[in-house]
Amino acid sequence: MSFAHPLARIVVAYDGSPPADAALAHAVELAGQFAGDVVVAHVSDVWAPTSLPLATKSPHELRDVGPVVRGLDVFRRELLEHAGERVASCTVPVSLDFSTNGIVAGVLDAAQRWNATAIVVGMRDLSGVARMLTGSVTDGILRNAELPVIIVRVGQASRHPELQRVLVGVDASRPSEGAAAFGVALALENSVRLVFCSVVETHRVAEAAGGYSYDPTPYLHDLGVAAREAVDVGLQYANAVDLYPDTEIAEAHDAASGLIGAARRQGADMIVVGTHGRHHLDRVFLGSTAESVVRRSNVPVVVVPARAKVLPNSLAAEAAYG
Repeated sequence: MSFAHPLARIVVAYDGSPPADAALAHAVELAGQFAGDVVVAHVSDVWAPTSLPLATKSPHELRDVGPVVRGLDVFRRELLEHAGERVASCTVPVSLDFSTNGIVAGVLDAAQRWNATAIVVGMRDLSGVARMLTGSVTDGILRNAELPVIIVRVGQASRHPELQRVLVGVDASRPSEGAAAFGVALALENSVRLVFCSVVETHRVAEAAGGYSYDPTPYLHDLGVAAREAVDVGLQYANAVDLYPDTEIAEAHDAASGLIGAARRQGADMIVVGTHGRHHLDRVFLGSTAESVVRRSNVPVVVVPARAKVLPNSLAAEAAYG
């Protein structure tokens, strides 16, 4: 996927709940900043596929949707009214898409039908046992999406009226390159300041050193070198289009703690991470840095799957001729 910017069309998974309202509010803010539009996707098992433009302050002309609205069931009319109240004062086009499907499959299908460049999902906080046994819509979308997913929790207030500073987590993996490219695309489209951050996970070396009684200094040095190399790879994407991000090598117990701490120190409004998109059982045993960041971050998190081809047009052209 190559695009003029990564927030041209944002699909929001929506059910009228507080997490969904938080996701919608954040999507509208991003669309306003990046000259995009928003599709509010509601999925249920009651057949009534249709799409309706919501009234906003956008200059786009609206068609007469009265006959369609009168034909909706009570819940959908209430959802239409609820969503409409929350976007009435925004200045970007917003459409409400009704479809019938499983929730995860329906949201992903809406994203494909509308040629979305990102999905925004509001997240409920569930206990670890509940997530392992039942999963969640958020987890399902993260595992199966082929485009960046932005996770928003209730209460994640923006530090600034607009997105200003984004921390991108980088390491030696392929998903990390996608995260870096996404960050670069944001910075190219708007005056967003990037911070590339790699984490040295000190606890692994410390535990091994304690168990085998050796000096961990050389190993910590090697980890630091690897972290710097990962940051340099990210910088290659940025420098190729005359962007020069800030950088940080963080030392922490684990990668997620390091990224969250760095985001706090850097005053970041958002964290971007890559993921392999592991399936449920893999994650139970292997864990996931992206999942841990999503669960613990106090700012919205963008998760870029490895299978997403995220390149802004200028970098895509360089890749074709490079």
